[in-house]
Amino acid sequence: MFKIERYEKSPIMGPRPELRWRGTARNPAVVYDGDKFHMVFTANPYPSDGIIRLGYAWSTDGYHFHENDEPWMDGDLNPGTFDHAGCEDARITYLDGKYIIAYAGRAINGRDFAFGARTPGPNGNLNPVWNENYRRVGLATTTDFKTYEKLGPITSEHICDCNVAILPEKINGKYAMLHRPTAFIPWTLPLHYHPGCIWLAFSDKLTFWSTNKREMGWDMIDGEDIMDEVLLMRPEQKWEETKIGAAGVPMPTDDGYLMLYHGVDRYSRYCVGIALLDREDPRKVIARAPMPILEPDMPYDVANWGLKCVFPCANVVIGDEVLVYFGCGDVHIAVGRFSLKKALDFVKQYPVK
Repeated sequence: MFKIERYEKSPIMGPRPELRWRGTARNPAVVYDGDKFHMVFTANPYPSDGIIRLGYAWSTDGYHFHENDEPWMDGDLNPGTFDHAGCEDARITYLDGKYIIAYAGRAINGRDFAFGARTPGPNGNLNPVWNENYRRVGLATTTDFKTYEKLGPITSEHICDCNVAILPEKINGKYAMLHRPTAFIPWTLPLHYHPGCIWLAFSDKLTFWSTNKREMGWDMIDGEDIMDEVLLMRPEQKWEETKIGAAGVPMPTDDGYLMLYHGVDRYSRYCVGIALLDREDPRKVIARAPMPILEPDMPYDVANWGLKCVFPCANVVIGDEVLVYFGCGDVHIAVGRFSLKKALDFVKQYPVK
């Protein structure tokens, strides 16, 4: 049975309450430039003011990280912007000579949102919009992890969206991204009836992916008003029946894109699955294992409020070894590893018919 092997000294990062913004460390994006491992991770403040930030850490061996004492990326200071209340859950792709960082932004901080705060949209509640509906995804770029440039939101203001990962290669000259759009916040009852799925979208421009129109007109032009995309994967198993979402950036191999993803059951238990996409046409799922390859079975995977969660946002390939970086219980960061060859041999046993 194939499983991700945890690094024996995990977790590698955790709470630092002496830094007010760094009450937790979770959901890390990591890339390796041949010299350093660069990590951008999500941090909740302590005590919580509801504002989530991205921190930065680096390592030479992929296991022992040194981190900055100040936040690396914060939300926009201007009220009403899509990431005014913070940034979280980054994924990093190296493409076009720069690092592209996809992150989820919140317009209303999580504490206030949990107590019912909303910003009514221009049309009242006729249709959910991003500032009523929890999260919207934006992009930023960097070349050195010292400075960055925000490119703004890329997902529609009329849906909740998250788990965006930009593929590391263009497909037929187009950028491609995985994402999970839903018409409701990601823990509500409608997920039982309409589970969250992984979609694959294409665009000629890195900064243009979707429309902000509320209605679908009869004269909508494909590629201009609605992104060119397909429904890639639906939840199929009990361990993923509520929602699934992309983990780290899919890994290009001679057999296809090896993709890790997370799945959530009806009890909000997060596990990790594995699939293989066609490299020339990633709209085709070649293989998909029916069982998880990582589960929340360690004490540090369980938050003090009961959440059981392993949530990977990065997989770094070095030769045949893949290092997987994941959040644990929304509080800690751990690392695991596996053989790329063994992972491919494993997943190919479960071809999609």
